[in-house]
Amino acid sequence: MPADKRAELLKNPGFGRVFSDHMVLQRRQANPIWGWDTPGAKVTVKFAGQTHSATAGADGRWSVKLAALEANATPQSLEIACSSRRELKDILVGEVWHASGQSNMEWLANKSLCSALAREIADAKDALPIREFRTDTVSALYPQKRAKSEDGWKSSRAAGDFSALALAFAYELYKELKIPIGILLTSHSNTRIEAFTQRQAIEAHPDLKVDADQMRDGDVSLEQGRAAF
Repeated sequence: MPADKRAELLKNPGFGRVFSDHMVLQRRQANPIWGWDTPGAKVTVKFAGQTHSATAGADGRWSVKLAALEANATPQSLEIACSSRRELKDILVGEVWHASGQSNMEWLANKSLCSALAREIADAKDALPIREFRTDTVSALYPQKRAKSEDGWKSSRAAGDFSALALAFAYELYKELKIPIGILLTSHSNTRIEAFTQRQAIEAHPDLKVDADQMRDGDVSLEQGRAAF
């Protein structure tokens, strides 16, 4: 590993942005927890009576998996010990759903026809275990290794700032299941479905040559992209 990259990891060990206070974990299946540290560093993750350890690889990446858990609306803490130590608080276990799309998925609840529902949820006497994690919007040719989120996990008290469609869906699911509901929102206005498709899959598809060429034209790391520029 180059010395500058190693120094960067040493200064900035950490883990995926989604792993933060107020997170919702998926019930009844193993949950991966991952991050970055200096190569060879030992990492320990503790949650709900489980303890799992891993060693950061040559590229600095590490990953462990929590064994499947049943739904639990009682807040718990998750501890990650690596080069830095962090205790994540108010962690729930329930159903986690991915909401993605264009502006119709991004549209805020307090600006939509479900604004009354958003106010009802936000003003409820007891906060509902419905939460949303919205990734910051970026444009990139390749998958991003570190997602960013300015707000992190939002509670139901901020329901008006949820995706309107995601909030309505989460609320109906909560009424039916009576367990915590987490929404992972990754939407980008004015995008085609190809933008959410693996690049290699588009390049391999015989009927998507036009799309593949558009990507290559925009990739300045390729001769085709430099020529197009």
